[in-house]
Amino acid sequence: MITVELDHQRVQEVLRRVEWAVGDLAPLMRGIAAEFASITEENLEDQGQSGNAWPTLSSVTTAIREAAGTWPGQMLQVSAGGLAASVTTHADNSSALVGSNKPYAAMMHFGGDKEAFAHLWGDIPARPYLPMDADGKLQPEAGDAILDLALAHLEKAARL
Repeated sequence: MITVELDHQRVQEVLRRVEWAVGDLAPLMRGIAAEFASITEENLEDQGQSGNAWPTLSSVTTAIREAAGTWPGQMLQVSAGGLAASVTTHADNSSALVGSNKPYAAMMHFGGDKEAFAHLWGDIPARPYLPMDADGKLQPEAGDAILDLALAHLEKAARL
């Protein structure tokens, strides 16, 4: 399993303030997890993040997919039970997670080199579909959404 830790100081500081002001963060974390899932779905549909398109498929991959009848099509959505369908979320009182249990999920998000993975027929470029990059930096839409959710949660708590 690969873990990418969120390193976004502004978001972390707001969440710490909300946690201090409001003891039960589970509803907020569920909202964040749902937002992560929504942005992931948009990235898969748009075939890129924040207007940055993924690298195109190699000629080898498109030939294989044409022969299988799955090309043209979405790059990371080959089958109904594939990567897009495997994206799940989890939330508890202090965390919100999004990911996939597919063995190739990390390779699709982070990319890989044939040199490091001898079974590949070539290098796989990163096609980040999760709402963050390999270093844990959130894409702008995700950071903005989390801040909005955190502020709404704090406002609701302040009204009680």
